[in-house]
Amino acid sequence: MSFPLESLEQMQGFFWVLMRISIIIFLLPLFGARGIPMMWKAGFSFIIAMILTPVVPAPNVFPETLPELVLGMISEMIMGLVLSLGIKMLFTSVQMAGQFLSFQMGFAMAQAMDPQTGVQSMVLTQLLYLFTILIFFSCDGHHLFIHALAASFEIVPPNSLQFHPQLSVEVTKISGMMFLLGLKIAAPIVVALFLSNLCLGIVARTVPQVNILMVGFPINISIGLILFSLIVMNFFPVVSGLIQEMGESLNVLLRLM
Repeated sequence: MSFPLESLEQMQGFFWVLMRISIIIFLLPLFGARGIPMMWKAGFSFIIAMILTPVVPAPNVFPETLPELVLGMISEMIMGLVLSLGIKMLFTSVQMAGQFLSFQMGFAMAQAMDPQTGVQSMVLTQLLYLFTILIFFSCDGHHLFIHALAASFEIVPPNSLQFHPQLSVEVTKISGMMFLLGLKIAAPIVVALFLSNLCLGIVARTVPQVNILMVGFPINISIGLILFSLIVMNFFPVVSGLIQEMGESLNVLLRLM
């Protein structure tokens, strides 16, 4: 497909490219955040669609009736949901790790409004999320995302979405990986704080005069912050590996649609 859009087929092809891209952009945790204006999202989707339209294959089938048009739009929405789930795996697993860490360190009551999601989250969760965004761009994760968008039009052309029976199994597997990855990231601090609480419990039983509640909070916070700084220092290879897994998951999801 080439510009300028001179024929009706080219206009229809651009329409389907714009629809798929805009749905995914509006659902992504990074580009589709609530703090970003709607006009900016629409303009960004339009620019990406103009860039990809000349390089992706033109659709072979166009809807001729209103039911076919509605069915095609619904299929593009479903595809956007599935692909955005594969991308959210990275950010959601990091946010879950931050929730685990904050809860174990005693920061459960220290919550603030997250402008990205519009809900309250803990401080360490927001910090890990910002680090993940920076590493995502430094590792050219946005290029991987655009490449996956372009590949989606070759693997699954518009109006040709077919669900493989294995797709639901793969989506369930990716959802489970979110919890597993979050637990792996938070595991060192969770184990260390568990041992710390175990030692404090032994001290409380042997020396009842010690106010464990007043002593335990600063000890757990100090241990947690020291280990958290070590995790942040070695966070780059972890997120890089997660980005590679995200790319593999997107490839698998595309092959099953």
